[in-house]
Amino acid sequence: MSFAQATAEERATNQTNRMKTELNLTDDQYAKVYDINLGIIMKNDGIKTSTFSEEVKKEVLQSNQQARKAMLKDVLTAAQYEKLEQEVKEIKKKKREKAEHKEVKN
Repeated sequence: MSFAQATAEERATNQTNRMKTELNLTDDQYAKVYDINLGIIMKNDGIKTSTFSEEVKKEVLQSNQQARKAMLKDVLTAAQYEKLEQEVKEIKKKKREKAEHKEVKN
């Protein structure tokens, strides 16, 4: 099954499982993080299929991401949250480098 065809629950489970491994979540944290991830994924899916302009969609998705971070900050320890922030920075850096590499090729 491709990522795009996965249900919101499957995507939330996959995302939360990765976080459990990377951040050593407790069972209690896992349940809370899953609920946060699922809620944000469902909201985002609704926005992506809405008739809002692309600009509005982008703003709402960014707002949802900020809300997710705020909720996770309440669940994770300071060390776990810092590790999550570092991983997000690495992913963004890799995406930027990949985009720049594509531009150079074209």
